[in-house]
Amino acid sequence: MSYKLYTDKPNKFSCNIEVDGTSLSKSKARIIIECNDINYMFNGKIDDEGNCEITIPKTKNFLSENNSGKMRLEVIADDVYFEPWSSDFIVKASKNVQVIVKEQVEEEKTKLKVNVAPQKEEPIKNRIIENKFLDEKSADDEIFLTKDQLSKLLRKG
Repeated sequence: MSYKLYTDKPNKFSCNIEVDGTSLSKSKARIIIECNDINYMFNGKIDDEGNCEITIPKTKNFLSENNSGKMRLEVIADDVYFEPWSSDFIVKASKNVQVIVKEQVEEEKTKLKVNVAPQKEEPIKNRIIENKFLDEKSADDEIFLTKDQLSKLLRKG
């Protein structure tokens, strides 16, 4: 069985160490994690009763999910190196979210319908003033012509 390391929470490795021939206060413990030709080392503490704790931080900054490799405990007592424990490991997330889509609902597209009322044609008043001479008094008078009437006048001239 592989030891699980988590990407999203600190990992606490705990064990009990018994040392013969020397004092626990002079002993050191560390975890070595080997993955993809890179080794990571985390130092731990051993109390007077032999309880060892090593905290491995969240692995998301250096190991991604589903990475695997070997990890081992190293104990150094009076300058003598021991490897009393080793295991394979796998990196997992402690929290996962899965989504299962049951049905895809398509919303009806908004339809725009425009009804344009027929344009009412207003009768155009025939207002042609012919033979009007402009003088000082009539300079401000307005002359109203339709387009057809203006065309006829221009053709005559």
